[in-house]
Amino acid sequence: MKAQLEQLRGQLGQLEGQIGASVGRIEARVQAAQARARTAGASAADLTALTAVATGARSQAAQLAQPVAGAKSALAAAEAQLDTLRRTLDAALATVETDVVGQLDAARQPLTQAVDAARTVLDAINDQVASLTGTATAALGTLGAQVAAIRDTGDALVGSLQSALATALAVIAAIPVDDLPEALAAPARTAVTQAGTQGSSALTSAASAAQQQISPVVQRLTGVIDQAQTAAEQALTTGKTGLLTQLTTARQAVEGAARTASQQADQLLAALERQLATQQQGVAGQIQQLTAPAVTQAGQVVSQTTAGLAQLVQHSETRIAAAEAALARRAPTRG
Repeated sequence: MKAQLEQLRGQLGQLEGQIGASVGRIEARVQAAQARARTAGASAADLTALTAVATGARSQAAQLAQPVAGAKSALAAAEAQLDTLRRTLDAALATVETDVVGQLDAARQPLTQAVDAARTVLDAINDQVASLTGTATAALGTLGAQVAAIRDTGDALVGSLQSALATALAVIAAIPVDDLPEALAAPARTAVTQAGTQGSSALTSAASAAQQQISPVVQRLTGVIDQAQTAAEQALTTGKTGLLTQLTTARQAVEGAARTASQQADQLLAALERQLATQQQGVAGQIQQLTAPAVTQAGQVVSQTTAGLAQLVQHSETRIAAAEAALARRAPTRG
């Protein structure tokens, strides 16, 4: 509609220019005819008749220009009313937009809260997993260190017994039995052999007893570690199940909030579309009411004035030509 009004205003402006240009050409023709008439010695009545052509053309042109000016004023008034209507519509749309955006924000708040809650649950779960894993790892590491220490102690004890055995045997073997007199050699050899055998048996028994005493301890501690590991695994499994349950609950809350927010947003947007359609229809009707009279008037003025201007030019040219013909017929008589 704005473009149509601008087009009509342009046509009216061109029409005003055409009216002024046409009157200027008629007056120029009249002045040229009067100059020739004076040269030919025309009478005052002939000159007055030519002047009347110019005067009549100016008068008719002024009459033709009046409706053109009125149509331009009507178009300007219509455009002003359209601008006012546009500002009113912009304000109304801004109000609707603010209202809808506010409602959308309100619809999004539960979703945002649900997401924040889920994020909080996830952070807490991460902390719980780290704590549970760290506790289990620390407990197993402590038990493992204790078992290793006991094993090291046992190995050291057995090693020291075996070392003592080897030392004793070496000492016994170093006794110079062969250097004793023959009468003493046999009893000494027998005594040394018995001592070495007894010492070896005693040390071997001690080592064996130490190993037997340490082994049950290691087995019991190994069993404790196995139990602790099993308990830790069970705790991790239980904790994992509980954490997954919390995550599922949080996800369900977020999904539910998302569905609700989406439904509310769809309803709000649908309501907004209906409001905009209603306002658009109302505005279109108002625009039609505002502009139809001015547009109709301008179109009629352009058509009628164009035809009237053509008639004015033709009539004026005819009168000028008739006056010049009359002067030409009388010229020989005066000569």
